[in-house]
Amino acid sequence: MSEHSDHRTERDNLREKIIGLGEASLHKSYYQELQARLAELERFRALLDQTYDAVFLFRAKGGRIVDVNATAEVYLGYSRGELLSRSFDDLVSPAQRSDFIAYTRRKHRSPAESEETYRVSLVSRDGREIPTEVAFRSVTFGDDRYIVAIARDITERIRVERDLRIKECAFESSINGILIADPEGVVTYANPSFAEMFGYSGPEALRGMNLERFFVDPSAAEEIVRDLLENQPIILETEGLRSDASPFYIEVSGSVVRNEAGDPICIMLVVMDITERIRLDRLKRESYAQLGKNIEQFAVIGDHIRNPLQVIVGCAEMIDDPLAEKILEQARRIDEIITELDRGWVESANVRQFLRKHGEGVELPERRPISLSSQTDEDS
Repeated sequence: MSEHSDHRTERDNLREKIIGLGEASLHKSYYQELQARLAELERFRALLDQTYDAVFLFRAKGGRIVDVNATAEVYLGYSRGELLSRSFDDLVSPAQRSDFIAYTRRKHRSPAESEETYRVSLVSRDGREIPTEVAFRSVTFGDDRYIVAIARDITERIRVERDLRIKECAFESSINGILIADPEGVVTYANPSFAEMFGYSGPEALRGMNLERFFVDPSAAEEIVRDLLENQPIILETEGLRSDASPFYIEVSGSVVRNEAGDPICIMLVVMDITERIRLDRLKRESYAQLGKNIEQFAVIGDHIRNPLQVIVGCAEMIDDPLAEKILEQARRIDEIITELDRGWVESANVRQFLRKHGEGVELPERRPISLSSQTDEDS
């Protein structure tokens, strides 16, 4: 084949490649690559549409939305066309709009590829305000600056944070001491009441201490941890130990917090200072016991009064004198007074029931008042 023929064949092959003919066509190679890129973009868009976050692309200057994912439509209730006809500023709550516009203006002037997070409420099509946390990223395509906004609905997070703040305030303001420790018994949290109760400068001073430090008997702490981890509820009265090593009476109740797998995360103790209650209980027991003794002594004294009184009555009845009747009358009055005292105190069912219930072993005498008249009849 001649040189001219070879040159012509090479030229024809090149022409076929350019216009898309032949096996080695440049057009065919470019088309395949384009199809692959388009398929990749479709997969990426499908991935964006399935994300939990709403994604917006809008111009840094003016805020006009140029693209959104399907989640943004679901969040706000707008169609894609409705969103593309708006600026991102239009979606922001009116109460926050001025601050947000000022923020995006600063963002427009910020360096490309920078990223920030901003909390803002977006208004849905039905007027509902949705609290979101939006991550903004400034990007540049050619000569144009855009902002990618990835918004996440934080309604549930705000509710949880509010509930946690309420619980934390309840813990902090509780008059009872509250202590949280890990499963090994190492303190991770204490409220101000606990720190004050045990004589420490503040809750932070207790972090890292072992529970044994707060009990006169260290084995009490071991018993508490063991019972709680074994799901045994506890209400224990024992002696606590202050920072200055002085003991005092406490009542401890507790519970264990477990994760979804049932493994213990921490234990919580509620501690009350019951020193005053113990003191009052002891004082009441002593008072009841003393009251029982006093009643018993009073009953004995009544007998002691009646014995000589009977002698007086007997002697008066043997005296033949007008004054003897006066003596007997006064003796009967004394006997009636003693009998009334017996009936009002010793023989009172309410007093006896109360003392037997609260007196802890107080023994009351069984009184049977002696009748002077019957005694006198027998003597006579």
